[in-house]
Amino acid sequence: MKLAVFSDIHSNIEALDCVLKKISLENVDGLICCGDIIGYGPNPNECVEKIKSIKNIKIVAGNHDKAAVGLFDINWFNDNAKAAILWTSSVLTKENKKFLGELPEKIQTENFTVVHGSPRESINEYLIKPSDMQDNLQFFETQICFIGHSHYPFVYTVENGITGLSTDITLQITSKSIINVGSVGQPRDGDNRACFLILEDNKITFHRVEYDIEKVQTKMREKFLPEPLITRLSYGK
Repeated sequence: MKLAVFSDIHSNIEALDCVLKKISLENVDGLICCGDIIGYGPNPNECVEKIKSIKNIKIVAGNHDKAAVGLFDINWFNDNAKAAILWTSSVLTKENKKFLGELPEKIQTENFTVVHGSPRESINEYLIKPSDMQDNLQFFETQICFIGHSHYPFVYTVENGITGLSTDITLQITSKSIINVGSVGQPRDGDNRACFLILEDNKITFHRVEYDIEKVQTKMREKFLPEPLITRLSYGK
């Protein structure tokens, strides 16, 4: 089975459209989204509608998805993220709020597990330190657990520890692994291109895709979203 896996779209329809266009060339059997369809960016409804229109997709909730519909405490967010959440919540349609509110926090199949934050705490734990990654290996039963949340792509395995991934790279997964798929709409690993991966026969290939960043930034300014959220798109930080 061949799958496309992505996360953290964050209301960035330009990035999402470019990622989906590239995925369409891969002849995949299904798609996986590790959460945070909305938040930060200027097009929350458009991103939700686009995701809803995709067949054969599995989706889990992210912390921004939950917060925008009142199911996660916004006091966990910094001031810029909180401002974006409050704006997002004010413009989301009733139907899209219902969709986001009904997303599961975890999906497990025979071959992989999907959460947003971590296997141990699906919504809000950031896996940054290798020791936390090691601890989290005991919280899922499948060989692979896909996550997002930190916007930083990596693979953590028992044998090799953490492998940071900032460029296109292919890896064979041979042991229990936590795989952060990076971010579509707000990368933070120093590469401002949208990120996703392809899984096929336990081999993962990370892809980066360029999109019209300036167009997104213009729309964010028109919506009076916080400037730090706008400028960081240019640098992928």
